[in-house]
Amino acid sequence: MAGIGFELRKIYGRKTLVSGIWGSIYATMTAVGPSVLVAVLILFLKYAMDRAGITELENRFFMSSFTYIFLVAVLISALFCTVLSRYVSDCVFSGDDKALGASVFGVLTVTSVLSGSVMLALCIGMYHKSDVPPYFLILYYLLGILVANAYTIMTYVSALKEYKEVTFSYFAGIILAAIVYVLAHNMWGMHTVVAAYLALTCGYFLLNVMLVFWCVNAFGMPQEDLFGFLYYFVRFPRLFVSGFFYMLGLYSATILYWNSADIREQVSIFRTAPTYDLAMFLAILVNMSALVIFVVKVETAFFDKYVAYLSALNNGSYNRIRKEQESMTNSIRCQLFFVYEVQMIITVVLICLANVFFPYLNISVQVLNLFMVLSMGVYTVFCMYFTMIFLYYFEDHTAACIASCIFLGITSMLAVIACRLGGAFYPLPLLGGGFCGWMSAFWFLRHRLWHLNSFLMCKGVQEPDRKGALK
Repeated sequence: MAGIGFELRKIYGRKTLVSGIWGSIYATMTAVGPSVLVAVLILFLKYAMDRAGITELENRFFMSSFTYIFLVAVLISALFCTVLSRYVSDCVFSGDDKALGASVFGVLTVTSVLSGSVMLALCIGMYHKSDVPPYFLILYYLLGILVANAYTIMTYVSALKEYKEVTFSYFAGIILAAIVYVLAHNMWGMHTVVAAYLALTCGYFLLNVMLVFWCVNAFGMPQEDLFGFLYYFVRFPRLFVSGFFYMLGLYSATILYWNSADIREQVSIFRTAPTYDLAMFLAILVNMSALVIFVVKVETAFFDKYVAYLSALNNGSYNRIRKEQESMTNSIRCQLFFVYEVQMIITVVLICLANVFFPYLNISVQVLNLFMVLSMGVYTVFCMYFTMIFLYYFEDHTAACIASCIFLGITSMLAVIACRLGGAFYPLPLLGGGFCGWMSAFWFLRHRLWHLNSFLMCKGVQEPDRKGALK
């Protein structure tokens, strides 16, 4: 994220109307552009398959099977993203591009093995449970690996500083997928679901190739140990736990409802809860603006305050240290609460608009009821995540780990209770768990800021690189 902030500071530093507009577009494209483009692709394929006269069972099979691919990819990437972000940051700080280039291929290898193992199990299950042709299983297996690799390699985007190129890679993959679907279904006569999976596989293959190309172009071909980054999992275990538990907590209620709730459905080997899944997707969508706001407000202002504070610790007087610390603390407080407040307004307004427009979109009342509470739940989870980012900045990995554990534990416990109480309680676990995790992360952040001088002085402070890498 620091690399994104460096680019945004250059844009906003021009202090013109055009630079302000371009900075907002740039932040949007960087923070949520790839996710929005992928969502657009899925919606396009869903619309095209509906126009082709797909049956309800086939429609449910496509959505359920791809949901599993998405969840596997997200959870596997969560195993790496937090620790890998620290590794990338340290490599950028030390100028070790060779290690970065090697780690790209090492990460892709490990991710492919993990995702391939899970996808193989799903393919074997489909083969024995349903009458699925082998060529579809091959496409499904490959797509699962490609999606997981795409999510994991996005960790290197901040180090690449080639955000337009990365977004173009996603756009090129989507265009190729749309073309392949049209050709496969209309000209080659493939089954609708198979054509959709062939299109997704081709699109994600092109995306992976382009992302790897940009990494090689930036870091060079690997010339060192491909798996040197794995040492960071031993060095920073709490960083690994906090990142994975955060993402697992976001979907823990979903996984439990797939197996225990009365709204669950099963197609082939895939168990899902379509009404809850749709409401969850919409809730994440309406809160995505928080990511853009956080990048614009925090990454463009906080880092300079942080550098000034560390410089004062290294070379300044006591009065200067106190002054820079107070300035940095006020900056954190103002920026965090700005994100909290603005996103709260956006979420509430969109919930109100949903009550007006959802009936016209044929979205059921049950989905609407789930969506209204889940939107606030996702809001609290995102606020917890933004607060945890500052804990990462100040190396309070223990606090971030505890906050994510609280979030996962409470969400899972409440989800088990909600399964017994019934549908009206299904959206509450995410709200309760997210709020508790948010409050605990915020308390830990206040505690770290209060004792920051003593922590950094005892640790041995080092000024971060001006280009945005944090030691």
